[in-house]
Amino acid sequence: MAILGQSNWRYCGKCFGLWFNGNPTNGVCPAGGAHTSSGSFDYLLPANNFSGVAPAGAGKEAATEDDDGA
Repeated sequence: MAILGQSNWRYCGKCFGLWFNGNPTNGVCPAGGAHTSSGSFDYLLPANNFSGVAPAGAGKEAATEDDDGA
């Protein structure tokens, strides 16, 4: 089974977050200046639904796990 997702995400060692490296600009790092990808892997963020519509039953687990019956 192939993993669907978007590659080209990098880790920034300045702000400790992921940023998308597939845009013409690298955005602005909250720690100042541009993000840095030095030593970063190319991360693939998995996704199984690019249609924008949540699959049937999505979120059901979260709703029932937090329900204390009150």
